[in-house]
This record gives sequence, structure tokens and C-alpha cells, in this order.
Amino acid sequence: MHRIVLTALIAAVGFSAAHAQTSARDLEVLGRALGFLEGVSGSERLVAIVYDPAAASEAEALTAALSGGMSAGRITMNGRLVPLGDTAGLAGAHAALLVGGASADSGFAQAASSQGVMTVSTDLGCVQAGRCVMGVQSAPAVRILVNRAAAGSASVSFSTAFAMMVEEI
Repeated sequence: MHRIVLTALIAAVGFSAAHAQTSARDLEVLGRALGFLEGVSGSERLVAIVYDPAAASEAEALTAALSGGMSAGRITMNGRLVPLGDTAGLAGAHAALLVGGASADSGFAQAASSQGVMTVSTDLGCVQAGRCVMGVQSAPAVRILVNRAAAGSASVSFSTAFAMMVEEI
């Protein structure tokens, strides 16, 4: 009995840890996806890293990874650290990567949407709930989930080729 409980606990902790942190590979998947945005010219993409206080260290690490530009395919991403609630920090951003509890904040997601900023998270529940336009996961396999209604609300559209490579809900 203890072995079953311990196994379940280890699996649960491993599962939440895998979804709690955004990896460099997740960033690469995001960058490649940003290359399929319609109506955006050039190769530079600004990504707002939106975080709650509990996820400050993860957000700072992601911003550092994007410092000086991170290339992914034909796109170069730069990051901007944006505390949850600072909707002015979204100005000029192409995407808002919601980390930690930020992915559960529907008010911030609506503010981003009204500014035409695509919301993204590694928490696929955010996409399923309609708070995020796109969810990315790179492990164990690459998975990109797009919420069609959330994309429409944010006036975000992707090329037809991209739509054929992702799951839409």
C-alpha cells in the first residue's frame, strides 16, 4: 500500500514539476510558432514574460535566456519582464508568456487580448479555459494547442501551414 501511494506521489510531483517550469526547448517551440503569425513583418518578436511573485525566479531566468535575442528558426525573440497586473508592460509585445499563477488570471488574459497580444503558456489548461491563445509543451514530445476563440478575440491569426501542424480547440 505504501509503495502505491509513494509511486503516485512521485508521479504527481514529477508531473507538476514538468508543467510548472518553462524550458529552453519550450521557448524554441514558441519562437518557431511565432514565425507563423500573420500580419507581422520582420524577424524580431518581443515576448513579454508575465509572472506572479511566486514565479519571479523562473520569469527572470526566461528573460535572461532571451536577453540579446534567442533565435528559433527564422525568428529572433527578445524578452521583457512584466509583473502580473502591469498591462502597460505588454505594449509592443507580440506574445505574452504567462508563467506561474499568471496563466490562471483571466483579467490579465483579457487585457492582453484587447491589446492584440497572443497569450501563451506551458499550462495547457490555460488554453482549454480560453485564457491563452496557445499552449506549448516540448516534453515528452512537442505539442502545440491553439484555442481558436481566444485567437479570434486577440485578433491573432496564423498561416494555413501552421494550422495544419497544431491541435485546435
